[in-house]
This record gives sequence, C-alpha cells and structure tokens, in this order.
Amino acid sequence: MNAARIQLAAAAAVVFCLWIPAALLAGEAPATPTPAARTHAKDEQIARLVADLSSGKYELRETATAALIELGAPALPALAKAANSEDPEAAWRAAAAARMINWGVTPALWSRLGDLIKQFEKADATERERIVRIVRTCADEQAIPVLRQVLRKEQDDYVKQAAAVMLADLGSAGLAVLVEENVPIAGLGRQDPRVHLMLGNSFLSEKNYRRAEHHYQKVLDAEPDNQIALYNMACVKAIEKDAAKAIEWLQKAIDAGYDDFEWMEKDTDLDNIREDEQYKELVRQGPKTRKKPEQPSDVIPR
Repeated sequence: MNAARIQLAAAAAVVFCLWIPAALLAGEAPATPTPAARTHAKDEQIARLVADLSSGKYELRETATAALIELGAPALPALAKAANSEDPEAAWRAAAAARMINWGVTPALWSRLGDLIKQFEKADATERERIVRIVRTCADEQAIPVLRQVLRKEQDDYVKQAAAVMLADLGSAGLAVLVEENVPIAGLGRQDPRVHLMLGNSFLSEKNYRRAEHHYQKVLDAEPDNQIALYNMACVKAIEKDAAKAIEWLQKAIDAGYDDFEWMEKDTDLDNIREDEQYKELVRQGPKTRKKPEQPSDVIPR
C-alpha cells in the first residue's frame, strides 16, 4: 500500500471512530427513551394515523383506522378532534374508532352491529336494553368487553341487569367479569369462595388452566383447607405435567381431609402422575384419619 492509500485508510478509520456513539465506545447500552420522548413519539404516530384517515388510498384509510383502535385510549383526544373534520369520511372513521375504543367493540363486531352503539348512546332505557340483548346475540366472547362497559357506564338498573344476564349467559368468562365488576351472582358477593370455586371448575372443564388456577387460589386465600380447591389445583398441575406440584397439592388435599380415593384413582385429570412413585405412595397410605371439614352444601365437587 502506498503512502496516499495509508493516509486515506487512516482518515477513514478516524471518521468511523468519530461516528460511533460515545456510550457504545464506553461499553454502555444506548440510553432508554424518557417517558416524555415516548409520549412525543406516540403523539406523532397518532397524528400520522389520523392524517391517513383522509388518504386517497382505501387500504391506507383502513389500516390507519385499525391502528388507532389498537392504540386505544391515548388516541381518543386526536380522534375527538378529527370527528369534526371537514372530510366526511375522516370524520365518520374518527367517530367510529372512538366509539369502538370507548365501548370495547372490535372492528369485526362493529361490522355486524352497524350504528347500534351510536343509537345506544342516545336511546331511552327500553331501547338500550334491547340493544344490549342484540349485542349478545351478535357475538359470543367478543360481546364481553361491550357488556362490561355497559355495567360500568349505564345508570339504569334494568339495562345493567340485562347486561349482567347476558354476561352470565356467556359462561365462565362472562361470570368472571361479573365477579371482577362486583356484581352479585345468585346473592353471592365477589369475595365468596363459592363463586371462585364455581368459576375455577368452569375454567378447568373448559381447559383454561391458568384462569382455573387463579380462581382456586382465590378460594384458598379465604379457605386454606378447602379440599375441592386443593384437589383441583393438583389436577391442574397434573394436566400441565408438573408432577412435583401436583403431588404437593394432592398431599395438601389429603391432609385437609380429602378421602375420595375411589374417584382419585379413576380421575383422568391425574393420569400424567399415575405412575409417579410419590403418587403410588399416597394411594398406599390412604386417607388421613382427621375429620373431614364440611364443604358448602351447594358446591358440587368435580
């Protein structure tokens, strides 16, 4: 390499070194954006999406609308302003997106409901109750966020009752919302262990093991020796092939007085631990001699 090329290479190396951020040269990670910077970036994103509502390209208008709905509450101020746009379609899209966010309506459900949510906001109580039932008829679990919002925002007791009945009709997922929103179920408050036991059993039957475990734990927080919850926690862990935890919960259930070993031996939920030596030992030892605590008479064990 001649002298000129050596000098050029050296100069390029100097320029490259000057380009590297000092934090990287020091072995530090790049600085995390501040909350203010993140907020500014999101505001810019929302502004771009709102501008796209007026795009001449249909696909871009659709994409922007969906993205604004996905952003949720942070997009509402910009959407409220855009709803007064002189562009009729942009104004319509902005108002529709705001309603979807406020009422938890997915775009798919919105396409079936049409302008019913807009009607709901202006209708009398009788009409609002009718719309609540239509929402349930139009969708299954997609109706749940909408019905939850009705429970939170509605002032008329009959309309709220209709929303509660529709949620109960949706099974365990709907019942879980009633519990979370502190709506009594058959006279039971949200803290009543029997409600959580019922929900846990429903979710276990539906193979929603994470939510089943959550509700069984709620039971055990109130009643640590509840045999049904302890036993069914063992079932959840056995199904998930966590043998150690399954045996641990099963031991706790037996210690609390669980003694239906005939059912335990044929319960398919425990099949994954059937050959475990610790399970076999529990079976050999049999039930504890302590008196079995009484369970609520209206709760049926699985």
